[in-house]
Amino acid sequence: MPSETDAGPGLAERYFWAGHANPWSVWTFVATYPLLVLAIYRREQRLLAAILVFVAVNPLLSPEPEDDSAWATRVVLGERVWLDEGLLSSVSNLLFVGICAPVQLYTLRAAMKRQPARTAAGTACSLVLMFVFFGRMARLYEERATGSREMTTV
Repeated sequence: MPSETDAGPGLAERYFWAGHANPWSVWTFVATYPLLVLAIYRREQRLLAAILVFVAVNPLLSPEPEDDSAWATRVVLGERVWLDEGLLSSVSNLLFVGICAPVQLYTLRAAMKRQPARTAAGTACSLVLMFVFFGRMARLYEERATGSREMTTV
């Protein structure tokens, strides 16, 4: 499943992407987003620090998945495809990220200003957009994986 060069997998592949493709890693990342917003809103430095440490070590704690059968695994593998092809390779994905970024910034700003309704609405919108992005990445991976299989069977 991991892409390897002649020299073998790089550090990022070995220590980040392989573990991050584990569904447990993906779903715990998703769960930490509302906690991150809460930590900023409540100005809880310990919680914020714990979340940042968790996000940093989470992929290191997760074993590489055995296959790509889990949707969350395909999401991460699709993200890898997107990054490998270059962020500018898909105008629609680039535009989508351009829409998501202001929503994320709005949410974090609302949390810093302790605006509860705006923080809650921004968090909800951010999570919805996150899942739309996930769907796009899973489809990208599936399209590339299907194309690769068709090319090898011809």
